[in-house]
Amino acid sequence: MTRWASFFAFSISFISALQAQSSWRLTRSDHFEVYSQTDDATAGTILLEFERLRSFFIEHAAFDVGPLPPVRVIAFGSEKEYEPYRLSATSDAYFAGTEGRNYIVMAFPTASHSTIAAHEYAHLILHAGKVTLPPWLAEGLAEFYSTIHAGEQSVQIGGDLPGRSQTLRRRNLMPVSELMADSPAPQNRDRAELFYAESWALTEMLMRSAEYAPRFEQLLKAVRSGEPGWEALARIYAKSADEIERDLQTWTRARRVGPMHFPAPEVPNSRFEATEVRLAQWQSLMGDVLMAAGELDRAEALYRELEKQAPESAEVAGVLGTIALRRGDLSAARLGWKQAIVKGIADARLCYRYAILAQDAGVPAEEVRPALERAIALQPDFDDARYLLALLEKSAGNYAATISNLRAMKTVSEGRAYAYWMAMADSLIEVGAREEGRTAARNAEQHATNSSDRAHASQLAYIAETDFTVQFARDAEGRAQMVTTRKPHQAKNWNPFIEAGDDLRRVQGTLREIDCTNEKTRFIVQSGSAMLKLVVADPARVQMRNAPSEFVCGPQESTGILVEYAAVPNGDGLIRGMEFKPPTQALRSEP
Repeated sequence: MTRWASFFAFSISFISALQAQSSWRLTRSDHFEVYSQTDDATAGTILLEFERLRSFFIEHAAFDVGPLPPVRVIAFGSEKEYEPYRLSATSDAYFAGTEGRNYIVMAFPTASHSTIAAHEYAHLILHAGKVTLPPWLAEGLAEFYSTIHAGEQSVQIGGDLPGRSQTLRRRNLMPVSELMADSPAPQNRDRAELFYAESWALTEMLMRSAEYAPRFEQLLKAVRSGEPGWEALARIYAKSADEIERDLQTWTRARRVGPMHFPAPEVPNSRFEATEVRLAQWQSLMGDVLMAAGELDRAEALYRELEKQAPESAEVAGVLGTIALRRGDLSAARLGWKQAIVKGIADARLCYRYAILAQDAGVPAEEVRPALERAIALQPDFDDARYLLALLEKSAGNYAATISNLRAMKTVSEGRAYAYWMAMADSLIEVGAREEGRTAARNAEQHATNSSDRAHASQLAYIAETDFTVQFARDAEGRAQMVTTRKPHQAKNWNPFIEAGDDLRRVQGTLREIDCTNEKTRFIVQSGSAMLKLVVADPARVQMRNAPSEFVCGPQESTGILVEYAAVPNGDGLIRGMEFKPPTQALRSEP
């Protein structure tokens, strides 16, 4: 079937499904928005269940959950109503997440809706914490957390999953190495049942058995760092495949662990508000869900229907442009977004998501900038958009705009702090604000997480403190040559003729004589009781300050002089610079 034939078929099925949908209600708290086909009391129960899950994960997750984003829960009134939005034959529910939106889609009520809700919320927690795990472990953890039963007084977790246990008892286990292959969960329902059941059993054994549990955190860290699961398992537990498979078979046959009990976490007292959802709002919502899940054809079908209903909608034009961009159709993406901006798009998050995708796709900066500027105009405290715009301006060499956007950010997360301060330091240095640039570079150094980043930040601080210049040096054959170097910022009387290896001395004294009788001219300088003979090897390579227009050989009239020279063992010093003093200035020797 061609893409357009497929698109047409999707359009017909979705429009039919939408026309048959029951009315939808939105019930919201501070952390969740529940879109449901149930009555308000049932929707409130769903919302409270998710609030309890959230509180439990914050206190007891096996990994750092980080800041938890708001979540939209789509609760269909039945399996039949859910069916047109199913992603695959095995997806009885699903989580879909983007930069700015997170969705859990499920049918409610069902016999297992609590288990399904906990499973999908566990996936959201992994996504929010940027915890990347191989499929077997991600699904195994989600299955383990699906055993949560959160009540008013206590929370129970780690109980049996009867359906999974039955699958394990009546079927042969797949080899552990096959289970741990990096491919996603199987789409065939029969094979998927075994995959989920065995992933749950293996993860539970690793987390709860006396032999494996003490090193589970070490395993989790290893696979998060990218080490293949099977290699990490064999290394950390020092066991062969056969030994681990025998342990797993024993665990599944004689599961002796019971559920763990925890005090019920405190759930925020949120006032639940319920409102009706219009059809167009619902279409847009499900289009966004399907786009987040990667179902671009089905998402486009919904938005094309919305486009017919509201041809002047800037948001619809923007989403269609984003879908085109996800497909790699840059021409259609640009057209859609130009229309969205002309029509006055009012969705800051949509503008931001387009900008991210556009940059990834290589869209020119001048076409990405308007989307970010529009996002900030709509939401001035949109730090993510400001940060992305600041980096775009920096790449374009617009350093003042970079600084302005960085300074306008309200908060800087720890994960972004190093890059933030490096961008700030570099931009400040470029506009001549060196002291502020140095401070920013030192801030970057404090937030560096490795030696390479620390060295880079330190180098930037050094650049802020110095100016680019040139200096004489000697090559391997001893020949003088000009090389680039840096000097302290605003350093007075920088002398480029001082070479890196010089044993430099500075003396203040009186010029007594200029001896021109030898091949090289010597300046006889009295400093205190010492009489120094200093050579001018090349008059073009001596820095002269306040010098007379010409020199006369022979005795001099007690001229005050400050000399910089390179000391030479058992020889005359080589003059690098001379500053002639006014006759009335007192003379003294410098150490």
